[in-house]
Amino acid sequence: MMRKMQTQMIYMRGATRPETQFFDAVIAKKKRELKGVELRDLTRRDFVLRIHMPEIKTPSGEDRVWRRFIVSGGVSLGVLQDKILAPLMGWVRNFHAHILTDFRDGAQFGPKNSGAIDMMHLDLSAYDFLNEDHYCLAHLVAKVGDAFQYEYDLGDHFRHDITVEKILPLEESYGRVQILAGSGICPMENGKGNQTWAEHIDTLTKPGSTPAKRRELLSEIYTSPNYVQYGWTKRPKFDPDYFDLAETTNAVMSALGTKLSYPSGAKKFMMPLRPEGLESDPRTVLLNREGKSTREITVDPDSAFGFYEEFKKDGRDSRRATACAACGNPNDLKACSGCGMRFYCGQVCQRAHWKSTHKRECAIEKEKRAARGK
Repeated sequence: MMRKMQTQMIYMRGATRPETQFFDAVIAKKKRELKGVELRDLTRRDFVLRIHMPEIKTPSGEDRVWRRFIVSGGVSLGVLQDKILAPLMGWVRNFHAHILTDFRDGAQFGPKNSGAIDMMHLDLSAYDFLNEDHYCLAHLVAKVGDAFQYEYDLGDHFRHDITVEKILPLEESYGRVQILAGSGICPMENGKGNQTWAEHIDTLTKPGSTPAKRRELLSEIYTSPNYVQYGWTKRPKFDPDYFDLAETTNAVMSALGTKLSYPSGAKKFMMPLRPEGLESDPRTVLLNREGKSTREITVDPDSAFGFYEEFKKDGRDSRRATACAACGNPNDLKACSGCGMRFYCGQVCQRAHWKSTHKRECAIEKEKRAARGK
Protein backbone atom coordinates (compact mmCIF):
# COMPACT_ATOMS: atom_id res chain seq x y z
CA MET A 1 0.00 0.00 0.00
CA MET A 2 2.80 2.42 0.91
CA ARG A 3 4.59 1.70 -2.36
CA LYS A 4 1.39 2.33 -4.32
CA MET A 5 0.90 5.68 -2.58
CA GLN A 6 4.51 6.64 -3.28
CA THR A 7 4.03 5.81 -6.97
CA GLN A 8 0.88 7.93 -7.14
CA MET A 9 2.73 10.85 -5.56
CA ILE A 10 5.46 10.56 -8.19
CA TYR A 11 2.88 10.78 -11.00
CA MET A 12 1.15 13.72 -9.31
CA ARG A 13 4.48 15.58 -9.41
CA GLY A 14 4.50 15.33 -13.21
CA ALA A 15 6.27 12.04 -13.96
CA THR A 16 5.13 10.29 -17.16
CA ARG A 17 3.36 6.97 -16.71
CA PRO A 18 4.85 3.89 -18.42
CA GLU A 19 1.68 3.48 -20.49
CA THR A 20 2.00 7.04 -21.78
CA GLN A 21 5.68 6.55 -22.57
CA PHE A 22 4.88 3.36 -24.50
CA PHE A 23 2.10 4.87 -26.61
CA ASP A 24 4.08 8.04 -27.23
CA ALA A 25 6.85 5.87 -28.66
CA VAL A 26 4.38 3.85 -30.77
CA ILE A 27 2.75 6.97 -32.18
CA ALA A 28 6.11 8.61 -32.91
CA LYS A 29 7.18 5.46 -34.79
CA LYS A 30 3.92 5.45 -36.80
CA LYS A 31 4.35 9.12 -37.69
CA ARG A 32 7.82 8.41 -39.04
CA GLU A 33 6.47 5.51 -41.10
CA LEU A 34 3.62 7.56 -42.53
CA LYS A 35 5.98 10.40 -43.37
CA GLY A 36 8.01 7.99 -45.46
CA VAL A 37 5.04 6.41 -47.28
CA GLU A 38 5.18 6.93 -51.04
CA LEU A 39 1.54 7.58 -51.99
CA ARG A 40 2.36 8.07 -55.70
CA ASP A 41 -0.87 8.80 -57.62
CA LEU A 42 -3.19 7.27 -54.99
CA THR A 43 -4.23 10.72 -53.76
CA ARG A 44 -5.72 11.42 -57.20
CA ARG A 45 -7.32 8.06 -57.84
CA ASP A 46 -10.90 7.27 -56.93
CA PHE A 47 -11.64 4.48 -54.44
CA VAL A 48 -14.83 2.43 -54.51
CA LEU A 49 -15.58 1.65 -50.87
CA ARG A 50 -18.18 -0.50 -49.17
CA ILE A 51 -19.14 0.21 -45.57
CA HIS A 52 -21.28 -2.09 -43.44
CA MET A 53 -22.16 -2.59 -39.77
CA PRO A 54 -21.16 -6.05 -38.49
CA GLU A 55 -23.65 -7.95 -36.30
CA ILE A 56 -26.64 -6.29 -38.00
CA LYS A 57 -27.87 -8.98 -40.39
CA THR A 58 -30.93 -9.88 -42.43
CA PRO A 59 -32.72 -13.18 -41.66
CA SER A 60 -30.66 -14.78 -44.46
CA GLY A 61 -27.39 -13.61 -42.86
CA GLU A 62 -26.54 -10.75 -45.23
CA ASP A 63 -25.42 -7.29 -44.15
CA ARG A 64 -28.51 -5.26 -43.32
CA VAL A 65 -26.93 -1.79 -43.06
CA TRP A 66 -24.44 -1.01 -45.81
CA ARG A 67 -23.46 1.66 -48.36
CA ARG A 68 -21.27 1.70 -51.46
CA PHE A 69 -19.64 4.96 -52.54
CA ILE A 70 -16.76 6.55 -54.45
CA VAL A 71 -14.30 8.98 -52.89
CA SER A 72 -10.85 10.30 -53.78
CA GLY A 73 -7.84 8.72 -52.10
CA GLY A 74 -6.62 12.24 -51.31
CA VAL A 75 -9.52 13.17 -49.02
CA SER A 76 -8.39 13.90 -45.47
CA LEU A 77 -9.61 11.47 -42.81
CA GLY A 78 -11.30 14.32 -40.92
CA VAL A 79 -13.33 15.32 -43.99
CA LEU A 80 -14.04 11.66 -44.75
CA GLN A 81 -15.63 11.13 -41.34
CA ASP A 82 -17.35 14.46 -40.80
CA LYS A 83 -18.64 15.34 -44.26
CA ILE A 84 -19.01 11.92 -45.85
CA LEU A 85 -19.29 8.93 -43.49
CA ALA A 86 -21.53 10.58 -40.87
CA PRO A 87 -24.21 11.86 -43.32
CA LEU A 88 -23.77 8.79 -45.54
CA MET A 89 -24.77 6.50 -42.69
CA GLY A 90 -27.27 8.87 -41.09
CA TRP A 91 -25.41 10.04 -37.98
CA VAL A 92 -25.49 13.58 -36.60
CA ARG A 93 -22.31 15.46 -37.43
CA ASN A 94 -20.08 16.53 -34.53
CA PHE A 95 -22.30 14.89 -31.92
CA HIS A 96 -20.23 11.90 -30.81
CA ALA A 97 -16.52 11.12 -30.98
CA HIS A 98 -15.09 8.50 -33.35
CA ILE A 99 -11.99 6.45 -34.10
CA LEU A 100 -10.65 5.14 -37.44
CA THR A 101 -8.52 1.98 -37.08
CA ASP A 102 -6.10 0.66 -39.70
CA PHE A 103 -6.59 -3.11 -39.77
CA ARG A 104 -3.07 -3.61 -41.15
CA ASP A 105 -1.27 -2.61 -37.95
CA GLY A 106 -3.88 -1.29 -35.51
CA ALA A 107 -2.90 2.38 -35.90
CA GLN A 108 -5.74 4.69 -34.92
CA PHE A 109 -6.81 8.15 -36.09
CA GLY A 110 -9.31 10.56 -34.60
CA PRO A 111 -10.28 14.17 -33.88
CA LYS A 112 -7.80 15.99 -31.68
CA ASN A 113 -9.23 18.13 -28.86
CA SER A 114 -12.71 16.73 -29.26
CA GLY A 115 -15.26 18.10 -26.82
CA ALA A 116 -17.70 15.22 -27.36
CA ILE A 117 -19.01 13.89 -24.06
CA ASP A 118 -18.20 10.27 -24.96
CA MET A 119 -14.48 11.07 -25.06
CA MET A 120 -14.59 10.04 -21.39
CA HIS A 121 -14.78 6.46 -22.73
CA LEU A 122 -11.72 6.79 -24.97
CA ASP A 123 -9.78 4.16 -23.03
CA LEU A 124 -12.36 1.55 -24.08
CA SER A 125 -11.53 2.09 -27.76
CA ALA A 126 -8.04 3.60 -27.89
CA TYR A 127 -5.36 4.93 -25.58
CA ASP A 128 -4.26 7.66 -27.97
CA PHE A 129 -4.50 8.32 -31.70
CA LEU A 130 -3.06 10.31 -34.59
CA ASN A 131 -4.68 13.55 -35.74
CA GLU A 132 -7.01 12.57 -38.58
CA ASP A 133 -6.71 15.99 -40.27
CA HIS A 134 -3.01 15.32 -41.02
CA TYR A 135 -3.62 12.16 -43.08
CA CYS A 136 -5.71 11.08 -46.04
CA LEU A 137 -7.57 7.96 -47.12
CA ALA A 138 -4.55 6.71 -49.11
CA HIS A 139 -2.58 6.54 -45.84
CA LEU A 140 -5.14 4.05 -44.52
CA VAL A 141 -5.77 1.84 -47.58
CA ALA A 142 -3.62 1.34 -50.65
CA LYS A 143 -4.96 -1.67 -52.56
CA VAL A 144 -8.12 -3.64 -53.26
CA GLY A 145 -9.10 -5.68 -50.21
CA ASP A 146 -7.55 -3.31 -47.66
CA ALA A 147 -9.97 -2.44 -44.86
CA PHE A 148 -10.32 -0.25 -41.80
CA GLN A 149 -12.82 0.25 -39.02
CA TYR A 150 -14.91 3.32 -38.28
CA GLU A 151 -16.15 3.36 -34.71
CA TYR A 152 -18.79 5.99 -33.99
CA ASP A 153 -19.76 6.95 -30.42
CA LEU A 154 -17.12 5.73 -27.99
CA GLY A 155 -19.77 5.08 -25.37
CA ASP A 156 -22.14 2.96 -27.47
CA HIS A 157 -19.56 1.57 -29.93
CA PHE A 158 -21.30 1.58 -33.30
CA ARG A 159 -18.76 -0.22 -35.48
CA HIS A 160 -18.48 -0.06 -39.26
CA ASP A 161 -16.07 -2.02 -41.45
CA ILE A 162 -14.95 -0.26 -44.65
CA THR A 163 -13.35 -2.25 -47.49
CA VAL A 164 -11.74 -1.17 -50.76
CA GLU A 165 -13.60 -2.87 -53.61
CA LYS A 166 -11.88 -1.09 -56.47
CA ILE A 167 -9.30 1.63 -57.17
CA LEU A 168 -10.01 3.36 -60.46
CA PRO A 169 -7.24 4.20 -62.94
CA LEU A 170 -6.05 7.80 -62.91
CA GLU A 171 -7.68 8.55 -66.27
CA GLU A 172 -11.06 7.39 -64.91
CA SER A 173 -10.82 9.28 -61.62
CA TYR A 174 -12.58 12.62 -61.20
CA GLY A 175 -12.36 13.15 -57.42
CA ARG A 176 -16.11 13.55 -56.97
CA VAL A 177 -17.91 11.89 -54.09
CA GLN A 178 -20.63 9.59 -55.41
CA ILE A 179 -23.12 7.45 -53.52
CA LEU A 180 -23.75 4.29 -55.54
CA ALA A 181 -26.07 2.08 -53.50
CA GLY A 182 -27.05 1.03 -50.00
CA SER A 183 -29.58 -0.58 -47.73
CA GLY A 184 -30.74 -0.38 -44.15
CA ILE A 185 -31.74 2.58 -42.03
CA CYS A 186 -29.17 3.96 -39.58
CA PRO A 187 -29.49 2.89 -35.92
CA MET A 188 -30.74 5.54 -33.52
CA GLU A 189 -28.20 7.78 -31.78
CA ASN A 190 -27.30 6.70 -28.23
CA GLY A 191 -28.59 3.25 -29.15
CA LYS A 192 -26.04 1.04 -27.34
CA GLY A 193 -24.27 -0.44 -30.34
CA ASN A 194 -24.73 -2.82 -33.26
CA GLN A 195 -25.96 -5.85 -31.35
CA THR A 196 -28.61 -3.85 -29.50
CA TRP A 197 -29.89 -2.40 -32.78
CA ALA A 198 -30.13 -5.92 -34.22
CA GLU A 199 -32.21 -6.88 -31.17
CA HIS A 200 -34.44 -3.82 -31.65
CA ILE A 201 -35.11 -4.86 -35.25
CA ASP A 202 -36.12 -8.33 -34.04
CA THR A 203 -38.47 -6.75 -31.51
CA LEU A 204 -40.14 -4.64 -34.20
CA THR A 205 -40.31 -7.19 -37.02
CA LYS A 206 -40.68 -10.65 -35.50
CA PRO A 207 -43.78 -12.08 -33.84
CA GLY A 208 -43.73 -12.39 -30.08
CA SER A 209 -43.33 -8.77 -29.01
CA THR A 210 -46.37 -7.10 -27.49
CA PRO A 211 -47.84 -3.99 -29.20
CA ALA A 212 -47.07 -1.98 -26.05
CA LYS A 213 -43.40 -2.97 -26.20
CA ARG A 214 -43.19 -2.05 -29.87
CA ARG A 215 -44.82 1.34 -29.27
CA GLU A 216 -42.43 2.10 -26.43
CA LEU A 217 -39.40 1.21 -28.54
CA LEU A 218 -40.63 3.17 -31.57
CA SER A 219 -41.22 6.20 -29.37
CA GLU A 220 -37.58 6.03 -28.25
CA ILE A 221 -36.30 5.58 -31.82
CA TYR A 222 -38.38 8.40 -33.29
CA THR A 223 -37.21 10.91 -30.69
CA SER A 224 -33.50 10.19 -31.27
CA PRO A 225 -31.56 13.15 -32.75
CA ASN A 226 -30.71 11.58 -36.10
CA TYR A 227 -34.24 10.34 -36.78
CA VAL A 228 -35.57 13.82 -36.08
CA GLN A 229 -32.84 15.52 -38.16
CA TYR A 230 -33.28 13.34 -41.24
CA GLY A 231 -37.08 13.35 -41.09
CA TRP A 232 -37.45 9.60 -40.62
CA THR A 233 -40.06 10.19 -37.92
CA LYS A 234 -42.51 11.16 -40.68
CA ARG A 235 -42.44 7.75 -42.33
CA PRO A 236 -45.73 5.91 -41.85
CA LYS A 237 -44.11 2.62 -40.88
CA PHE A 238 -40.71 1.63 -39.48
CA ASP A 239 -38.68 -0.20 -42.14
CA PRO A 240 -35.26 -1.55 -41.02
CA ASP A 241 -34.20 -1.86 -44.68
CA TYR A 242 -35.10 1.71 -45.63
CA PHE A 243 -32.54 3.53 -47.79
CA ASP A 244 -33.11 6.39 -50.23
CA LEU A 245 -30.26 7.11 -52.66
CA ALA A 246 -31.34 10.67 -53.48
CA GLU A 247 -31.89 11.54 -49.82
CA THR A 248 -28.48 10.16 -48.82
CA THR A 249 -26.73 11.90 -51.71
CA ASN A 250 -28.33 15.19 -50.74
CA ALA A 251 -27.22 14.76 -47.10
CA VAL A 252 -23.61 14.17 -48.13
CA MET A 253 -23.56 17.01 -50.68
CA SER A 254 -25.06 19.39 -48.11
CA ALA A 255 -22.34 18.44 -45.61
CA LEU A 256 -19.61 18.97 -48.20
CA GLY A 257 -20.93 22.48 -48.78
CA THR A 258 -20.23 23.52 -45.19
CA LYS A 259 -17.14 24.02 -43.04
CA LEU A 260 -15.49 21.11 -41.28
CA SER A 261 -17.04 20.59 -37.85
CA TYR A 262 -15.25 22.12 -34.86
CA PRO A 263 -14.39 19.12 -32.62
CA SER A 264 -13.80 21.28 -29.55
CA GLY A 265 -17.35 22.59 -29.82
CA ALA A 266 -19.12 19.23 -30.23
CA LYS A 267 -22.90 19.24 -29.97
CA LYS A 268 -24.22 18.66 -26.43
CA PHE A 269 -27.65 18.51 -24.87
CA MET A 270 -27.93 21.21 -22.21
CA MET A 271 -30.50 21.35 -19.40
CA PRO A 272 -30.76 24.88 -17.99
CA LEU A 273 -31.65 25.53 -14.36
CA ARG A 274 -34.42 27.82 -15.55
CA PRO A 275 -36.26 26.16 -18.49
CA GLU A 276 -38.43 29.25 -18.96
CA GLY A 277 -35.25 31.03 -20.07
CA LEU A 278 -35.05 29.05 -23.31
CA GLU A 279 -35.10 31.14 -26.46
CA SER A 280 -38.38 31.15 -28.34
CA ASP A 281 -36.56 31.26 -31.68
CA PRO A 282 -35.55 27.63 -32.52
CA ARG A 283 -32.10 28.72 -33.78
CA THR A 284 -30.13 31.41 -32.00
CA VAL A 285 -26.58 32.38 -32.98
CA LEU A 286 -24.30 34.17 -30.50
CA LEU A 287 -20.60 35.04 -30.63
CA ASN A 288 -18.53 33.40 -27.93
CA ARG A 289 -16.03 35.30 -25.77
CA GLU A 290 -12.97 34.50 -27.86
CA GLY A 291 -14.65 35.62 -31.05
CA LYS A 292 -13.25 32.59 -32.90
CA SER A 293 -16.38 30.47 -33.04
CA THR A 294 -20.12 30.82 -33.20
CA ARG A 295 -22.42 29.31 -30.62
CA GLU A 296 -25.50 27.72 -32.13
CA ILE A 297 -28.44 26.78 -29.95
CA THR A 298 -31.09 24.44 -31.31
CA VAL A 299 -34.31 24.31 -29.31
CA ASP A 300 -36.54 21.31 -29.85
CA PRO A 301 -40.14 22.63 -29.74
CA ASP A 302 -41.32 19.22 -28.49
CA SER A 303 -38.89 19.20 -25.57
CA ALA A 304 -39.40 21.09 -22.33
CA PHE A 305 -36.13 19.87 -20.84
CA GLY A 306 -33.36 21.66 -22.69
CA PHE A 307 -31.59 22.42 -25.97
CA TYR A 308 -28.63 21.35 -28.11
CA GLU A 309 -25.57 23.58 -28.11
CA GLU A 310 -22.71 23.47 -30.62
CA PHE A 311 -19.81 25.79 -31.41
CA LYS A 312 -18.84 26.35 -35.05
CA LYS A 313 -15.56 27.97 -36.01
CA ASP A 314 -15.68 31.34 -37.73
CA GLY A 315 -12.45 30.86 -39.68
CA ARG A 316 -12.20 28.86 -42.88
CA ASP A 317 -11.04 25.27 -43.19
CA SER A 318 -7.36 24.63 -43.80
CA ARG A 319 -6.60 23.66 -47.37
CA ARG A 320 -5.17 20.36 -46.14
CA ALA A 321 -8.35 19.40 -44.31
CA THR A 322 -11.13 20.31 -46.70
CA ALA A 323 -12.63 19.38 -50.06
CA CYS A 324 -14.50 21.00 -52.93
CA ALA A 325 -17.75 22.36 -51.49
CA ALA A 326 -19.67 21.26 -54.57
CA CYS A 327 -18.33 17.78 -55.33
CA GLY A 328 -15.93 16.64 -52.59
CA ASN A 329 -12.75 16.60 -54.70
CA PRO A 330 -9.78 17.29 -52.35
CA ASN A 331 -7.28 18.16 -55.12
CA ASP A 332 -6.27 21.47 -56.78
CA LEU A 333 -8.46 23.57 -54.49
CA LYS A 334 -8.85 27.33 -54.68
CA ALA A 335 -10.69 29.53 -52.20
CA CYS A 336 -13.81 31.44 -53.18
CA SER A 337 -12.70 34.79 -54.59
CA GLY A 338 -15.53 36.54 -52.79
CA CYS A 339 -15.45 35.38 -49.17
CA GLY A 340 -12.49 32.99 -49.13
CA MET A 341 -14.46 30.61 -46.89
CA ARG A 342 -15.21 27.78 -49.31
CA PHE A 343 -12.88 25.85 -51.59
CA TYR A 344 -13.54 24.58 -55.12
CA CYS A 345 -11.72 22.29 -57.53
CA GLY A 346 -12.68 24.46 -60.53
CA GLN A 347 -14.92 27.15 -61.93
CA VAL A 348 -17.68 24.71 -62.89
CA CYS A 349 -18.12 23.61 -59.28
CA GLN A 350 -17.83 27.16 -57.97
CA ARG A 351 -20.57 28.41 -60.32
CA ALA A 352 -22.82 25.45 -59.47
CA HIS A 353 -22.43 25.96 -55.72
CA TRP A 354 -22.93 29.73 -56.09
CA LYS A 355 -26.27 29.17 -57.81
CA SER A 356 -27.45 26.54 -55.32
CA THR A 357 -26.51 27.94 -51.90
CA HIS A 358 -23.27 29.91 -51.76
CA LYS A 359 -24.47 33.27 -53.12
CA ARG A 360 -26.23 34.12 -49.87
CA GLU A 361 -23.51 32.54 -47.69
CA CYS A 362 -20.82 34.50 -49.51
CA ALA A 363 -22.60 37.80 -48.88
CA ILE A 364 -22.97 37.00 -45.17
CA GLU A 365 -19.30 36.04 -44.82
CA LYS A 366 -18.18 39.25 -46.56
CA GLU A 367 -20.35 41.28 -44.18
CA LYS A 368 -18.74 39.54 -41.20
CA ARG A 369 -15.27 40.22 -42.54
CA ALA A 370 -16.11 43.88 -43.13
CA ALA A 371 -17.49 44.19 -39.59
CA ARG A 372 -14.33 42.70 -38.09
CA GLY A 373 -12.22 45.15 -40.09
CA LYS A 374 -13.91 48.19 -38.60
